[in-house]
Amino acid sequence: MTIASLDRLSNPEGRAWLRAALKTVNAPLPSEATPEDMVNCVLMDHHDISSALLVAALIDEVPGRTLANIVSKNVFSYNELNIAMERIRSVGVDVTNTENGKWINEMAGFEMTRSIV
Repeated sequence: MTIASLDRLSNPEGRAWLRAALKTVNAPLPSEATPEDMVNCVLMDHHDISSALLVAALIDEVPGRTLANIVSKNVFSYNELNIAMERIRSVGVDVTNTENGKWINEMAGFEMTRSIV
């Protein structure tokens, strides 16, 4: 467990929303990713296919409403999800043109605009 995952998962509501998302992410997998694993995959600079597939499943398969709740509870920001989405393209996994991928990119743009103002 990293310091980043401890901070991100300290809010019980945020942890609960991420655990809900992981039910979808973990459904087809032989071994389950934990909330700490997912925080690590999204925030750290991983360039391996297994981390990329976890991030892709989070972005592409989890309902947008669940992702919005995860962001509202400060587990991730839209910008962090957008950066992770761009990073996984380096290993050949591209979810940028999915419905959630486009939405995350748009919302990340709003976050960047607000932080500049």
